[in-house]
Amino acid sequence: MICILSLTTSLLIFAQSEDVPTPAKETPAESQQEESIDPAEALAKVKAAIKSDSEVIILDAIDVCGAVKDKKVISELYKLLKHKSEEIRFATLTALRFNDHPEALKRLLSFGKDKRIKNDDKYHEAYIYALGQKADKKTAKIIKDDLVLVTSAAKEVLAAKIFALGRVRQVDSIETLLQFCQSGTRNGRRRGGTPRMRIEVQTSLAILTGVELGNQVLDWTNWWSDNKRGFKISKTEGTISNPKLQAKWQALWLSEEQKSQAKKEQKEKRSKKRKDDGKDEEGSSSTDF
Repeated sequence: MICILSLTTSLLIFAQSEDVPTPAKETPAESQQEESIDPAEALAKVKAAIKSDSEVIILDAIDVCGAVKDKKVISELYKLLKHKSEEIRFATLTALRFNDHPEALKRLLSFGKDKRIKNDDKYHEAYIYALGQKADKKTAKIIKDDLVLVTSAAKEVLAAKIFALGRVRQVDSIETLLQFCQSGTRNGRRRGGTPRMRIEVQTSLAILTGVELGNQVLDWTNWWSDNKRGFKISKTEGTISNPKLQAKWQALWLSEEQKSQAKKEQKEKRSKKRKDDGKDEEGSSSTDF
């Protein structure tokens, strides 16, 4: 998990100006509630909400109980991934995405074949990011499914799959991404001649390998051919020298609370800088006379 104290100014700019998947709507009060709410109480609240069939009550239950690390609570929340309300489905998916109890991962994996995912590109995209959030090797099979250049999948879903693989730290992720770059052929001919690497692939490969080789597929395939024997992936993510790409990568995996906190800290930092600059100007003018 990325520490919000290490966020750079570029991350904040990116988070405000670029489209990133919507993360959990969590507040500091809810964070404290996660620690204090009894799992049995949370379970009862979720069950009562579902029974009420009130969208407002259900959303409140997800908001209050979604972060509770309890198998029974998560199992009950899981039912809401299939709810008729789109807002409830997305809220539940977000809750399971950021709940780090093993049951949340288990339930997300079991949801992989649900028709709602394949029939709704936005839901599919959000689901893939939820899997990527877990950074678990068990998610790779689902993420890799239909990961080819020529596909019926929406471009947003493809991007989510590529970024999510960057979180699955295993050699197979590297090879899958390189194969993806060479998978786009039409009538036996490669489109556009020498292929260039998509920026999402370039980002995930840098995160996985700790190496930056630009966007030429040939450079990456040659490097991998020379280095794949015995290559071991570090437990620590690589970083990207391009601040915009690094910022985008970090922003993808932040919860709403972390983004809000980072923005608040940056605002305070700018305010302090303005005050300090004002003092400097006042001091210089007083010495001029």
